[in-house]
Amino acid sequence: MPLPEGERTQPQINSIFGSEELDADTGNYILSVMQWRRISGALIDKGLDFPKDSGVSREQALRGLGYVRTLDPGFEEQAAGQTWAEEESLRLQEEIQERAIKLRLYKRDEKPEEAPPEVANEPDQGTEYGRDRNQDSALIRLREANKARNKREEAEQIAAQERAETTALQRHRGPLQLAGGVQPPTELQITPSGGISITRPQQKAWLQPVERKSWVKYYEERAQIIKENTIPQLSLLRRLGPSLLMLISILGLCVFVSDNYTPPPKSARMWPDTPPAVATLAGITGVLTLFFVASRLPPLWRIYSKYFCIVPAYPYSLSLIGGIFRHDTVSHLLTNTASLWLFGLLLHEDVGRGTFLSMFIFCGAYGGYTSLIYNIVRSNWTAYMFGSSGAVLGVLAAACALRPNGTIRVWGNDVPIAAWVFLLLYGAAEAVAAVRMRRSHIDHAGHLGGMVAGFAAALWVKRRAAQQNAEGGMKAMPPGEEGKLVEAVVAAS
Repeated sequence: MPLPEGERTQPQINSIFGSEELDADTGNYILSVMQWRRISGALIDKGLDFPKDSGVSREQALRGLGYVRTLDPGFEEQAAGQTWAEEESLRLQEEIQERAIKLRLYKRDEKPEEAPPEVANEPDQGTEYGRDRNQDSALIRLREANKARNKREEAEQIAAQERAETTALQRHRGPLQLAGGVQPPTELQITPSGGISITRPQQKAWLQPVERKSWVKYYEERAQIIKENTIPQLSLLRRLGPSLLMLISILGLCVFVSDNYTPPPKSARMWPDTPPAVATLAGITGVLTLFFVASRLPPLWRIYSKYFCIVPAYPYSLSLIGGIFRHDTVSHLLTNTASLWLFGLLLHEDVGRGTFLSMFIFCGAYGGYTSLIYNIVRSNWTAYMFGSSGAVLGVLAAACALRPNGTIRVWGNDVPIAAWVFLLLYGAAEAVAAVRMRRSHIDHAGHLGGMVAGFAAALWVKRRAAQQNAEGGMKAMPPGEEGKLVEAVVAAS
């Protein structure tokens, strides 16, 4: 179906699909198919699927659909889909009927022979006694047969007209139907009487969609920051500049906390007998869980969309911090917290609470900014990132960098591999995944950025501790804090 105002040019195609990899012919082909599916109602059957040999991805089809919707936003897609379903059902019934006749499962109805013309004044023929005795005469039976024949002929004429209309409609749809791969899903079933019925496929899923309540829909609509189906036209400086300033501010604050944090005395702690590392990690776990529960509250959805999710299409600088504390699934939350406890205990014992928290926040923010740059460069405008994976992997990298010759312990069991080898292999795997797995739902770029930040932070802490130890200016710290860092520095050297 041709687009309004004709085909789009190559610059327009690049803007619509957010990439320069798609040529104008293919882009106009996608737009034409999606325009036809939307107007004809075929969208209800095939959706975003294209033939495999066409090379068209679902993401490209979705972008094309979003654009053609902007051409006529008032069009009733649901009504068109219902009309399409009715027409396709009629066409499939006729195909099954013709196939059954060819297989000689059924016999085509034949028109009865022409009956002789009716005789006038038939009720006056014969005597009343004869008519009562013989009931309906041959003429009366012939009249009823003629009436039935006329009804059948009228029904056949109506069916023939409907077939002609359907055939004309299919001829109009034919080329794009084949190109778009439209084929309504159906199942054939044998009825108890031996006939064939056409039904929809049985639903395999036991979970059915639930209609959202009106007040939930209200907050869901407010949570949509970008309401149009177009990418906001922002400059590279507008997308990256505010977040860069936020990252620098976070770095300065983390350095200040690391240098000036003083652990409270044992008498001032809420749980004095609990190791500081366990208390810190338990606090972080509690905060992550609290934010996970809060993300289920509809009134907070707009805040989460703006400040707890990094979106390359329209980034907010505060999301570098907020994104660290957001998890939308239980498995995502459990995976990150388990990894944090696995490597966080070791790092906390080496650097202390202030430096540990500074590393955790900075690695998460740096990983988020790395992911932002990565997706903007690749024009992945539909991507969105959140989670503490970058912060957790930064803790892992810092722990391995401070004890490079140590071994990795997993739940009390030593893994026979040096820490620096494990870090190198893990980092290489994340780098390869970030380059090659373009359509993965895992933020490998953010993971790699968090690891780089953790490694750099560990080297800075190690160098600072070595200088303070050499100058004899190490400030007095309780056992379990900076003293263990000095021990790690000496052992590593």
